Amino acid sequence: MIGSLRERQLRRVISACLLTVFCLAGPLQARNLDSLVAHSLEFSEGQLARTVTLINDTTRYPYRTRNDTLWIANRPGSWVSGWFPGCLWQMYDHTLDDTWRRRAESWTAGLEDSKDNTNTHDVGFIIFCSFGNGYRLTGREEYREVIIQAANSLATRYHPRVGCMRSWNKHLFPVIIDNMMNLEILFWAARNGGDSDLYDMALSHALRTSRDHIREDGGTYQIVDYDTTTGEYISRFTKQGSDAESTWARGQAWGLYGFTMAYRETGDSRLLEAAMRLADYFIDHLPGDCVPYWDFQAPDIPDEEKDVSASAIAASGLLELCTLVPAAVTAEKYRSAACSILASLCSPAYLAEGTNSIGILLHGIQNHNEDKGIDVSLIYADYYFIEALLRYRDMIMSTNAFGDPPYLFPASIRLFQNYPNPFNPETNIWYWLSDAVVVNLSLYDITGRWIQPLEEGYRDPGHHLFRFDSGRLAAGVYVVVLEANDTRRARRITLVR
Repeated sequence: MIGSLRERQLRRVISACLLTVFCLAGPLQARNLDSLVAHSLEFSEGQLARTVTLINDTTRYPYRTRNDTLWIANRPGSWVSGWFPGCLWQMYDHTLDDTWRRRAESWTAGLEDSKDNTNTHDVGFIIFCSFGNGYRLTGREEYREVIIQAANSLATRYHPRVGCMRSWNKHLFPVIIDNMMNLEILFWAARNGGDSDLYDMALSHALRTSRDHIREDGGTYQIVDYDTTTGEYISRFTKQGSDAESTWARGQAWGLYGFTMAYRETGDSRLLEAAMRLADYFIDHLPGDCVPYWDFQAPDIPDEEKDVSASAIAASGLLELCTLVPAAVTAEKYRSAACSILASLCSPAYLAEGTNSIGILLHGIQNHNEDKGIDVSLIYADYYFIEALLRYRDMIMSTNAFGDPPYLFPASIRLFQNYPNPFNPETNIWYWLSDAVVVNLSLYDITGRWIQPLEEGYRDPGHHLFRFDSGRLAAGVYVVVLEANDTRRARRITLVR
């Protein structure tokens, strides 16, 4: 372990005091967080480069650090193997440096056989974090085919009477809250050439989980076991939480992120309600430094260990959720919480800078109950931390390019994107309106120079899709801007050739 528990607690107390001042600074917070995020991305790049050099074997995938602060690496196909190539793809997204693309391609290639794995729900984590990011950034047709096959493999675990995918191959028919994350590959495959039944399965699973896993107060059960004859649940319990009725912090974060993603994919208001209930619980139960203990009801708080993976996952989820909720006040609550969490994770209390750890974040918990991976760096914590940093970066893109305050857009206007299109050079832009307004959709380069108009006119409430031929544009980073009345929403897009 890195220092004694008491030493780490003292370090956190000092950091929390600094963060309290930091988070009360108003506009200064955004400027300071911009710098922290930029620095953390630079540090993450260095740590990933060190990991590539030290492992030097594309058949080994980092999992968690040992007590000597070096990675334990697993072979292809382990449930954690998709996150390291995912980190490499995200670094390529950040830098657009082909060195990172080549590294990501090398570690991704070793996971292709997992597309046929019907023995685990984690095929979503394995394939979508690796091949999914790869397809998003390169548009390679063979990546799309792997993702769709993996979605088909996951779908074999669906039971129509229960209405869910089976998580583990023990108990009767267990469904864990983590499984919400693996629905994304089903939603994606259904709209990128896969069978439409994949969408129906994912929606059914999400709705059933929202009914059976969430308590009245917004906390969650980790595991619900079902009777496949009746389709009803027979027990609710935990493996990694403090007890059956407590709320395991990482499980709460998986659910927050997963329900947010499911609402983005479906527009079903029941899933948005679930995401908000989990988000409110998570935020309301955070300690002063915004990094939860491994379980929100762990018996010896404040002398319990923290789990940065829960905060990293939640921060990324909240940065998406704040763009989806209809009420501006609620959106600001989620955005502010995400920024406070990020500020803490970027601080010396949790960033591995200045330590011997090869990871990016310190103080993760793999499985407290089995005494595995206590106070270590975790590859999934690092992955979602980088994702949160990039989501924050994209959120402030309009400030850098256009000089406008980044958070003054009404939550009723949103911009979605899916690129590149798998079948042609079109780029697809989705946006959503709560009210009927006149919109203007335009394309800018990264410096804020106007390139071309895309769409203009009166639009009714609801989802809208605009397609434009991006094949004539040079590869690079652009900004799509949606204007409605006196407001503006901006999103970064990357065109890859």
